Amino acid sequence: MYDMSGFSYDITDVVHLLQLRVRHKNSSSMDVNCPFCGETKGKMNVNLQKNVFRCNRCDASGGMLELYGRLHGVSSAEANRQIREALGKGEYRTDYQVVHKEEPVEIFNAELADADVIDRTYQEMLSLLTLNDKHQEDLKKRGLTKEQIKIQRYRSVPLFGIKNMVQKLLESGQTVKGVPGFYEDHDGKWTINFTSKNSGILIPIRSMEGKIQGFQIRLDQVMEGRKYIWLSSVKFQNGVSSGSPVHVIGSLDAEQIYLTEGALKGTIAHYLSGDTFICVAGVNQYRNLKPVLETLKSRHLQHLYEAYDMDKKMKVYCDGDSEKCDACQRKPATFYCPHKMQKRQILQNACRKVYEICSGLSISMSRMVWDMDSYGEWNGQIKGIDDYYYVLKNTG
Repeated sequence: MYDMSGFSYDITDVVHLLQLRVRHKNSSSMDVNCPFCGETKGKMNVNLQKNVFRCNRCDASGGMLELYGRLHGVSSAEANRQIREALGKGEYRTDYQVVHKEEPVEIFNAELADADVIDRTYQEMLSLLTLNDKHQEDLKKRGLTKEQIKIQRYRSVPLFGIKNMVQKLLESGQTVKGVPGFYEDHDGKWTINFTSKNSGILIPIRSMEGKIQGFQIRLDQVMEGRKYIWLSSVKFQNGVSSGSPVHVIGSLDAEQIYLTEGALKGTIAHYLSGDTFICVAGVNQYRNLKPVLETLKSRHLQHLYEAYDMDKKMKVYCDGDSEKCDACQRKPATFYCPHKMQKRQILQNACRKVYEICSGLSISMSRMVWDMDSYGEWNGQIKGIDDYYYVLKNTG
């Protein structure tokens, strides 16, 4: 919570003063384009109740004075003076401007529903859906059995009959308002964010109590470099974000527990090894991790194994194969690939953050590595912990 003592304005005034592009807004927060990293899809969250901000892409964060001061290169005291002066005159500064391509349509989001409500709605929704043959075969190829697939209730994103499905949910007494993925269309009718673009496998994200908190979708077609996306309706009227919940599978009383990225990956690794897995959506999605670790420590957790993908040990020399890196495309290429170096650094920073959380909770921690060469770097063959266990099972 930002100390607001003595201030006659709040972070909303600062956002308007800086003319930041508001993408989505509800009573407690707004999502804006980040002015620090140049992200244009509303990845910076502004908490209106705590008067703080944080970009989910570049991790820039702070209070309302830092938001203004960092952009203009002034101290917090000077930022406070300039903001007061500008607001007092009813003026905006013009030396920092955000380019507006079009006027945004103001969207109001619903409040996230209770966990029990979300679980009941999702469970009923899954009973109305099926898993197509291709998706089932894909899951079996990754090491799951037909029975395990059935237990996890994996389903295919439907391509038709969507509004009819939502209507059946409503008629059965289920609540859809406040459940991630559901929203009101232009006619004020409830629907869900299933489209041909996000077709794929619905992966339930389950809490420690086994309740479905949300869904990741394993996409049939990679979208903007991503294989997985959240089922979310935050961009729509009365929609809501899933909030990147943590997936847990296995015994909650285990003394040794494993941490990896991705619910499907962790679930496969659990079935192949019998170990308990905590699964975050991505290496930087650690904000919801601490309370899970606290609860598990109050039971029997003593040691956490970090089992993130082996990109954390990837070789960073330039081999000319990175389409995202200009240096790799130049001839002759540079010795080190800046894109690979940045990616590995992000992963290693995320690992350090987990170590800090564990240290603060007095939980011992160690790193799992596999498929390494004699120089202590990744060979580039076996990437995920699920792949590693799958190879062990089929070669041991």
